[in-house]
Amino acid sequence: MKKAINLLMLLLLYVVAASAQKYDVKCLRGDSVAVYDVVETIRSEDTYYSKGEKLVFYLHDGDQVEGVDKFYAKDIVDVGSSIGYAVILRDGKKYCTLSENLVFSKDNPEGVEDKVLTKSDELAHTIQGRIFNSIIPYIIIALLFLCVMVLNILAMRSKKIRSMAVIAIPVCIMLGTLIEIWAYSVLGSDCFWWCDKNRYGFFGSLLRIIPFGLIVFYQVMSIKFYEPVILGEAFDGDVQDGISVKPALISMLAAFPVLIASALICEFLGLGGWIETFLILVSFLLALGIGVFLSLKRNIELMKSKKLGLLLTLFTIVYILGCIVAVWGLIVVIFKLIIQILIVGVIIGFVLYAMPEPKGGGGGNVTYRTVYYDEDRKAHDSAYARDKANEKIAEREAGKIN
Repeated sequence: MKKAINLLMLLLLYVVAASAQKYDVKCLRGDSVAVYDVVETIRSEDTYYSKGEKLVFYLHDGDQVEGVDKFYAKDIVDVGSSIGYAVILRDGKKYCTLSENLVFSKDNPEGVEDKVLTKSDELAHTIQGRIFNSIIPYIIIALLFLCVMVLNILAMRSKKIRSMAVIAIPVCIMLGTLIEIWAYSVLGSDCFWWCDKNRYGFFGSLLRIIPFGLIVFYQVMSIKFYEPVILGEAFDGDVQDGISVKPALISMLAAFPVLIASALICEFLGLGGWIETFLILVSFLLALGIGVFLSLKRNIELMKSKKLGLLLTLFTIVYILGCIVAVWGLIVVIFKLIIQILIVGVIIGFVLYAMPEPKGGGGGNVTYRTVYYDEDRKAHDSAYARDKANEKIAEREAGKIN
């Protein structure tokens, strides 16, 4: 009997242990993470959570918490990935913190499933995720484009520097754009975390977006600034005589819409198997290849060399991809801020419109008049009335003297 009871108790303990989910705190940035109160709402027997405004305490690297659930803090218009929060339990009360700062603990018994973290959270703690969740890669990108700017200026003043800048400038641009493409391929739109208003607030995000916008602008214009360096003083600034970018850009932007359209057409026609795959692939390569071929042809004519023309076109393709990623990221973060600005503006406008007009003292429709005072300090509407009153006062005073 005792053995049966002990076996039952062990089984119950195992079930309880198996239901617990322990998470270790592993901060992506810094050595601590804020914990907020959580608002719990029950609708139709389902529980919904939202982040409270009150910051309750901080967790530090190495701390362990129990995970209960997860929710997302979505923007009103969701143009990027949403911020994930883990609902944690501490001292019998629920709180929430950013789920990206948690990892599934090794202390969990075998068989316990992770119900809080997503693939994005797990990816953040891989080697690549840790790299692009730090500020270092983005500082490197900024420094590379700063080098490009300096080399462009110096190359126009010194032939010796210009001969070096012909190679150094595209190398710097390609390194910067490859880091951008790499970051986006790993984290998606999360790679712009460093100017996310959900993490740094409106003004903190705005202060980061301004230099980001300047760097993106220079990145887009960098190939135009590079043209006088590689083509020499003979280049007069004419677009037709410069590096061919437009055909390749149009093809690269059109390739994916063509891919989607061809897939829909194949679906509509009932085509499948290798025929569908072949047609989709051919349409994609044609859409991509036509513009790239035209750019290659023009660049070969420009450089008067097949090898140099090919290298210049490869550089152009990487440059275009980097510009697409950078411009898209800038659009995402600006759009998020604009939505917030518009909301605040609408609220202020509504409040001003709804306010009642002031009555009396100090409104915009108040008229003013001049008041004249007699010797007895009584008010009159005109100087004539005041003078008549003063005459009567003088006569009264004279009568008193007599």
